[in-house]
Amino acid sequence: MSKNNKSVIERIIYNNKLLMVFCLIISVILWAAVKINYSAETTRTISDVKIAVTVSSDSSELVPFIGEEELYAEVVVSGKAYNINSYALTKDDIVIEASAGYIDSAGFKVLNLNVKSSETGDLSDVEVVSVSPSAISVYFDRKATQTFNVEARITNELTALAEEGYTVGQPVPSMSTVDVSGPATILNKMSKVYFEGSVMEEDLPLTHAKVIPADISYELESKRYEKYLVCESINDESNPATVTIPLYVTKNVPTQVKFINQPAYFAENPPKVKITPSELKVTYNPAESEGYEFITVGTVDFRTLLNKVNTFEFEIDEKLISSGADASFGEFRVSIDMSDMSQKSFDITGGKVVLLNQIEGYTYSVDTSRSNFDNVVVIGPEESLKKISADDIQVEINVSSLSLRSRATQSIEVSNISIVNEEISDCWIYGKYNAVIGVSVQ
Repeated sequence: MSKNNKSVIERIIYNNKLLMVFCLIISVILWAAVKINYSAETTRTISDVKIAVTVSSDSSELVPFIGEEELYAEVVVSGKAYNINSYALTKDDIVIEASAGYIDSAGFKVLNLNVKSSETGDLSDVEVVSVSPSAISVYFDRKATQTFNVEARITNELTALAEEGYTVGQPVPSMSTVDVSGPATILNKMSKVYFEGSVMEEDLPLTHAKVIPADISYELESKRYEKYLVCESINDESNPATVTIPLYVTKNVPTQVKFINQPAYFAENPPKVKITPSELKVTYNPAESEGYEFITVGTVDFRTLLNKVNTFEFEIDEKLISSGADASFGEFRVSIDMSDMSQKSFDITGGKVVLLNQIEGYTYSVDTSRSNFDNVVVIGPEESLKKISADDIQVEINVSSLSLRSRATQSIEVSNISIVNEEISDCWIYGKYNAVIGVSVQ
């Protein structure tokens, strides 16, 4: 028979490559059959299998509380490798059940764990060797929600937080109150919630206010109960728990007084003033205030100053006290030395009088004989006083407060008495003066 006339079978039999492939396929089939039917059993550990706690429907309103980390267990299974490998068996094919039966009182109950197939799983060819843990402790109680005050706590040493010259204020939580849900018995014994944070080492020392993330903790008689509580008010993304650490600048600020009605000379050349204390330690928020260059303890009217050492007392401003200023000294004591000045009295009856804010249609008349213009005291340097005459003194009266219906004369305080002399800039009028004025219809 010719080579071309060989049958297909003969060609396959006598083709070494095809024969080798055929033998390989047969050997794999035989190996798989032996492996499936005669292979030894093995074990496998399946982790993170969730535990389901069930309670009898006849139970009271008590519900189970269990920590999140206690909701999972490990299951060791045994069987043929093809039945228990990760493709054939997953944790979703297993259910771990902790059945509580009937519960009628609050407290801890120990529940045994039982393993069975889930709705999608099949453990008929698998042996459950063990489950770890084999039992769990579950707290049963009525579920409740209560509102608690929040207190901020910093784990760092507060005195070491700030740069020198700064003072750390009272830490402030991002919420003043929060709602917490959990076992009613535990909530009833709780008084507050803590927002607790720590400043990172690389952020120290602080030179400005700092907002830091905070962990939530509870004031409990035992930390073991924390895992049963949920802070309902906190959302880590839109409403996280934080603590703000306020920072204040603390420094000694010099004190001063403010003068009014002072002559032009003293605007540039203030008199000799002694203030006790001469400086005050203040604390302020640099984010809300530009700070202090001086602290004005009070206002002094030049019209109250005589040619002597004048003394005044001023109470400390409440705003300074609230900012942390030391108020232990009680009051500011101020002395203004005008002892190098002189005084001179003038009778300006019939002198210059200017009536301000007159109402049209009415006539105003000053009864100078009943007004105390006969003894107007002027204080100033002796050389300047010599240059002043009664004609240099002008009385200014604001009549807007006078009654237009009264036909009797009315007494009113003089608004101002000024020295109208271009050569004089260092003298002032001492005291208050009254004028008697009549008002009539034109």
